[in-house]
Amino acid sequence: MGNTILQRRFSDIDQLAEQVQVFSKMQLTQLSTDRLQCDIWAAIFDDVQFVFAETSCPLRCLGSKYEESIYFNFVLEARESRLISHHRQVSSHTLFGFAPDWESCMIVPPKLLLAAVLIKRDVLQHYLQVMERSDLNERFWASNYVQAPATLTPVKAYLTQLSRLILGQPETLRQPYFSKLVLEDFIPLFINSIPPVTPDILQPPSPLHRAKLVKQAEDYMMDHIDQPLTLKDICKAVYSSRSPIFSAFKEVFGLGPMEYLKVQRLHHVRRMLKVADPKTDSVAAIAQKHGFWSAGHFARDYKQMFGELPSKTLIGYEEGD
Repeated sequence: MGNTILQRRFSDIDQLAEQVQVFSKMQLTQLSTDRLQCDIWAAIFDDVQFVFAETSCPLRCLGSKYEESIYFNFVLEARESRLISHHRQVSSHTLFGFAPDWESCMIVPPKLLLAAVLIKRDVLQHYLQVMERSDLNERFWASNYVQAPATLTPVKAYLTQLSRLILGQPETLRQPYFSKLVLEDFIPLFINSIPPVTPDILQPPSPLHRAKLVKQAEDYMMDHIDQPLTLKDICKAVYSSRSPIFSAFKEVFGLGPMEYLKVQRLHHVRRMLKVADPKTDSVAAIAQKHGFWSAGHFARDYKQMFGELPSKTLIGYEEGD
């Protein structure tokens, strides 16, 4: 397999999710009714893959990883917001996501440059043995987080330079010798950036204060996604008042509970419209079943979020693509 260089921009969440399947078996949810614009660029070599992403809308990423690789995630640049991983706030000084048995669980905010490095397991193990890093053992892999603000700097500088080459000089990276160069340069640099394992560097970020409350409310919402719900209903179901729930959703998702419910319902309606029969089903019936009583407001939000009217989705998603 030769070196593959990828540069793509997405405005459709489903097309983005399809592309992401190349790297991870994740499901994506757009957490805003704003129009999506997500850029992905990557360098894919035989033994290691480098993936960079930046999005205009917050995205929730859930799913499993491919077993043949170990995943390492970096926040390269955060202009405004914070990234959440497994209900923990991740800083630019944190290496995370590498626990093999943990699924991916991230909320990626807008205007954040995220980098992921996927290294083949056998290749990584070979370098660990050669470099005598026996401290990177099962306890290390199970931790999922490393706090190493100073030692990660050279790795992030390398990734930043590689990102620029992908965008500006892709033909350089397609040269056959570059795959070997990456193995010989990057992997030793990366392994050396991980300090000797101590309890301090394996200390995970503190969990968000109200993550459990959000999980309970979210589970209730998804169990009743096709039923009318009010904020009062949600509060009653999780034995909470309005203020804590609102604050909790803002902390975890960056939007209030009813806004979150609306974007989830819009996603759900879109999935229903794609498989509906236009001869027997109607946009109005499907929308009303999910709590959208104003046809005009629903159509506006739907088009703003997905770039097409719901009637077009119903008529034939494949035909309209």
